[in-house]
Amino acid sequence: MKAWELFYKNITQNKFVCCKDKIILTVSGGMDSMCMLHMFWRLKKKINIELLTVNFDHNLREESKKEALVVKNFSENLGVNCILESINVSKYSKSNNISIETAGHNLRYEILHKIAKKYKFDKISTAHNANDNAETVLMWLLRGSGNFSGIPQERTLSKNVAIIRPLLPIKRDFIEDYVKKHKLPFCTDSSNFTDVYTRNKIRRLLIPVCEKINSMAVEHIFSLSCIQSRENRFLDVISTKYLKKCVRFQKNQILLDLTMFLRYNEAVRFRILRDILPQKKYNSCINLIMYKILSLHKSVYRLSGDWLFKIKAKKAYFLKE
Repeated sequence: MKAWELFYKNITQNKFVCCKDKIILTVSGGMDSMCMLHMFWRLKKKINIELLTVNFDHNLREESKKEALVVKNFSENLGVNCILESINVSKYSKSNNISIETAGHNLRYEILHKIAKKYKFDKISTAHNANDNAETVLMWLLRGSGNFSGIPQERTLSKNVAIIRPLLPIKRDFIEDYVKKHKLPFCTDSSNFTDVYTRNKIRRLLIPVCEKINSMAVEHIFSLSCIQSRENRFLDVISTKYLKKCVRFQKNQILLDLTMFLRYNEAVRFRILRDILPQKKYNSCINLIMYKILSLHKSVYRLSGDWLFKIKAKKAYFLKE
């Protein structure tokens, strides 16, 4: 099954797109997003939908302005309106003390939400594919997050706006074949070829090794992430219910009733701790807190510069200094 068939199957089976939907397409100019734009243009011939492309110039590379024009010209050739946004990611990163990647992500979604509200669009589509998902799962694994659910195919951004990722089951190889077959214009981001970012190292070094071991590695990781997502949704409903019974949130502290908490299943306890931990939500930190609870370890543990953890009289406390 090739890219278009997988795209159309994913759209129809999961009901990501319905008649009269108004969809913003985030198009960087790269192969994935130009493929997505072309596919939605084809889909528009089958379903009555309205499309709008949005391109972001992060002002990090000289070629980004040329890429924006490629997106605008291709969008207009397909009869799709295009908005070009210029954002200062470097300045935002420094002022908020966050990474360039996080700064770009936060700014993009903030602006996309504003555009959606202004023009009354109800969906935002990104061009994440199966390889992106595999990279995310492996990155979380290496960081010890304890989560293999990967990139969600759909999530709610606000009450009236949803984010969809219809290309998520599609491997990058299939996307490349589609782009070549339809002779689509695209731009190549030079930063993808450096090993500065963890994701690039995984993409360039780890994924090829996985595919040498098993050519279906990316598909299998996607299947794993789907299974994990389903189980997470089920268990999160249960853990949220029990969390309300054993946790109290107060000013500058979180109180955990250990008598009630320790009655719960181990998987539920893990999720409760993950949800209430104020910082450092990694698997190793959650396991350490769980060890201290089970052993009733009385020493005070510093979670971060701001938060402490301690146990006293069958109660556990997360305290903000």
